[in-house]
Amino acid sequence: MAVAAPNKTTHRSFGEAIDIFFGRKQVKHTLCVETVRERELDEDAVNVGVVGQLRDRGFEISLANVCRKLDMARNHAGLVRLLALVSHIDLAWLVVADEHGGQTDVGVAERSDALMESGHDLVTQTITVHQDCTAGRAFVVAGRVRVVCSHGRKPSACVRLAGGLRCILMNGPLHGYRILDLSQVVAGPLATQMLAEQGADVLKIEPPGGELLRLHGPDHVMSLHANCNRGKRCLAVDLSNQEGTDLMLQLAATCDVFVENFRPGVTERLGLGYEAVRAANPDIVYCSVYGFGSTGPYCDRAVLDPVIQAITGMVAGQASPALPFPDLIRTLVADKSTAYTVAQAITAALLARERGAGGQFIEVPMLDATLAWYWPDGFSDLTQEDPTIAPRRAPDNYQLIETVDGRVVYYVATDKQVQGMWRVLGRDDLLADPNFNKISAIGKDPKLAIAMGEAIHVGIAAMKTADVIERMAAEGIPCGPVLERADVMSDPQVVHNDIVVEWNHPTAGPLRQPRPAARFSKTPGEFRAQIGVTGEHTDEILGELGYDDAQIAMLRGAGTVA
Repeated sequence: MAVAAPNKTTHRSFGEAIDIFFGRKQVKHTLCVETVRERELDEDAVNVGVVGQLRDRGFEISLANVCRKLDMARNHAGLVRLLALVSHIDLAWLVVADEHGGQTDVGVAERSDALMESGHDLVTQTITVHQDCTAGRAFVVAGRVRVVCSHGRKPSACVRLAGGLRCILMNGPLHGYRILDLSQVVAGPLATQMLAEQGADVLKIEPPGGELLRLHGPDHVMSLHANCNRGKRCLAVDLSNQEGTDLMLQLAATCDVFVENFRPGVTERLGLGYEAVRAANPDIVYCSVYGFGSTGPYCDRAVLDPVIQAITGMVAGQASPALPFPDLIRTLVADKSTAYTVAQAITAALLARERGAGGQFIEVPMLDATLAWYWPDGFSDLTQEDPTIAPRRAPDNYQLIETVDGRVVYYVATDKQVQGMWRVLGRDDLLADPNFNKISAIGKDPKLAIAMGEAIHVGIAAMKTADVIERMAAEGIPCGPVLERADVMSDPQVVHNDIVVEWNHPTAGPLRQPRPAARFSKTPGEFRAQIGVTGEHTDEILGELGYDDAQIAMLRGAGTVA
């Protein structure tokens, strides 16, 4: 039987529907898919093998094939290829809609593992498609189908199933946005990876030989590179010639965001400065990540993370009574704090654009971002002019405490926690002493603070790590073990939170990486288990710009792309 069609809806055979779906035909109105039986179907009508196979009981659609075709077709004009294949108990919904919205039909069919079989009678419900709906993608992850749908730049559900079945939501709050990423190393790439995992389509631009972190050539996937470039599509372009510049400007015209971290003046010399890109796309959000800024006495200096650590006072701030000398922080804190600043600034600019501000230029110096990140606690003793108001910073009290079988970290900040500490250690004498059971009294007298610390050290040194943590947790005292990095992944809370994802990369082999930390209830992002090699998606991206195979071959032969 055929499903009931609303006004201005054309009944079509399933074969014709597939042709329309993949752009071989164009229609103006919403599509209604008829139930398919083998007797109603000939192989030429469906182009068997494109999306599925003929079976005795009907036509089976391979989700993997559909997703590949949908991915290729997602930016074409005309009919929106919105395919929503939703994994829901034992049902799957197939949705096809046109770009002008209105009403369309959704079929509910039995599903079997990775196949959705349309050889059964369809039970229909009516859905409404948002009038601004412009794109859709579907992903198959570990045998499950995840739905992605978008309606332009308004991040919310664009398809609602009638009868209260459920909503089909966007895959990430930034789905529908496209980002042109010319940045390298950590600060820029980590920022755009966060945006990719929140749904954005990030195009990573590299020279044909690969970016700096591809230490052993364009096909190399090193761990640091992998941790900053997941979920992006990779295009290799030679920016030293005019053809490469022209190609970048064409891409910029299709993007919402442009990110670069060259030294000041480099993009202008390449013909890709803000003014040139804005001429191609007036609504572009253009973000430049600099070491020290675009002007000033240090602007032309090369910079890396430890240099910023040193200049911001962070290195000097690591000195403590136990280690009374400065030291570097053994992580790329300047790069990563800059990355988070960049990601936040870009999303704020996109929000401002939605509210009518248009595109704009954003400058984020690593020096500024790192100092702003470090300041709240790192400079708390220098925030007020009177140094006696806050003579010590909270981190100055951080200490590692030895136990019988390891180390722990704790922190007491309230009267209740101080009193709980004495109960943990069995020090009823100090619990009853007014000099030691009030945080205010201890804070005013350095001698009392030293005596308190010594008593805690002695008490904890006689206990096992597990006992210390259990007793302190019962008293509400913040406390944790000092874990070796290899032990972090088996920590019970880390396991419970499902933070670390293990997956296999086709060339890099087994990888372990954390999933996105922010968990959105209505627009969930996803862990994108994909890290491209240099130029892996060059043909795909150029095809979306309208280049045919011959034109792409010419660009490749000239060395413009790889």
